Amino acid sequence: MKTIISSFALVIFLSISTVIAASKPNVILIMTDDMGAEGLGSYGSTIYTTPHLDRMAEEGVRFNNAYATPLCTPTRVMIMSGLYPNRTGFRNLIYKGKGARMHANIKTFGNYFRDAGYETAIAGKWQLGQFNDYPNQPVEHGFDEYSLWTWVYNKEKSSRFYSPQIYTNGEIFNGTEKDYGPDFYSKFVLDSIDKNKDKPFFIYFPMALVHYPFVHPPKLEELARTKFTDDMEESEVAFGHMITYMDDIVGKIMKRLKDHGIDNNTLLIFTGDNGTLKSIKSKLPGMDLMGGKGSLSEAGCRVPFLAWWPGRIKPAVQDELFSLVDVLPTITSLAGIELTAKVDGMDLSHNLFGEEGKNREYIKMNYKKGFFVRDKRFRLHEDGKFYDIPVTSDKERYSEKLSDNPEHESRRKQLQTVLDEFMAIEQEYGSKAKKNKAKQSKE
Repeated sequence: MKTIISSFALVIFLSISTVIAASKPNVILIMTDDMGAEGLGSYGSTIYTTPHLDRMAEEGVRFNNAYATPLCTPTRVMIMSGLYPNRTGFRNLIYKGKGARMHANIKTFGNYFRDAGYETAIAGKWQLGQFNDYPNQPVEHGFDEYSLWTWVYNKEKSSRFYSPQIYTNGEIFNGTEKDYGPDFYSKFVLDSIDKNKDKPFFIYFPMALVHYPFVHPPKLEELARTKFTDDMEESEVAFGHMITYMDDIVGKIMKRLKDHGIDNNTLLIFTGDNGTLKSIKSKLPGMDLMGGKGSLSEAGCRVPFLAWWPGRIKPAVQDELFSLVDVLPTITSLAGIELTAKVDGMDLSHNLFGEEGKNREYIKMNYKKGFFVRDKRFRLHEDGKFYDIPVTSDKERYSEKLSDNPEHESRRKQLQTVLDEFMAIEQEYGSKAKKNKAKQSKE
């Protein structure tokens, strides 16, 4: 009798555990490196082959108006913290010298998800402090496990692609010339899914792809060349090959979720940290577009943003504004996690489901000493430049057309008020933030 009761109790316990796990959706956030929205077929690319991300867009929600800062460090701190660059002090590339790091007192989405009982993991590119100076950074910022490109280690810059140097759970791995870094980072993500398939998990995958140097990945070149044109430079050919390889990694993650039967309890997000490198020419219907990385322009700040959640998210194209500062409050809201620290971002989770809610009226951007505020038609900068660039077509949005039309003056004044308030935000992370700001230099 006791055995029967014990067995019954075990069944009840396992059933309750399953319900609890199912009530906590898994979240995987993928961020590509140095690719604007024009890099995907779903955003109009006529030369890059991205079948898995295109399917993700077809089956999920594609945001037409998503924005990051135009450079990696400011965006990486912003997406993880939900705070604007002028609040954290990270407005440029992080300084390479000793002492530079994302401050330990900045709470990230890793901290929130781990504190809420999630298994947390990160793989790919960190570049928010050197691991020989601060070996415990990923754990301090909420990640149970990690596998990350070292960036600079013992004063030497390492490779993120072939012959990679990777820091995995406290151990340094030095790969050979046949080892390809993105294969190691993606395997770590897939292994993490396998290991935690029966528990709620949060995975942040800031990819090494598709950043310079533009070197061909080990496979899929024939597929990548499917839509290439004869006028492409060799660097653009390699860049396009890297995009297709990146797409294939996303496809493997989607397949692994389906194989385990957890795709309907997993929110998968794909985005980018900034625009494409300026030397890369991409093609959209009827136009060529040069990359805008490092510039406070549409090509510099507009990034892809796809959300895929089978059975929960219906296929849609979302035209509401979305800033990567909104990611943290949005995904924590979907996971039922209460924020305990102030953030600048908005919870825009209703946009994923086409529901009513408070939408973002303005994109606010800070990079170095530059600022802008944008709505769906106009963009105003701190130097007074006022652009009329509607989002109704790619030609209009990327035109960077200045406006001096007096009929637009009332809107310019409204944007000026918003811009003044945004520029008045002060740093809240003390002397470390000020030192980092002063020391940040070009990579």
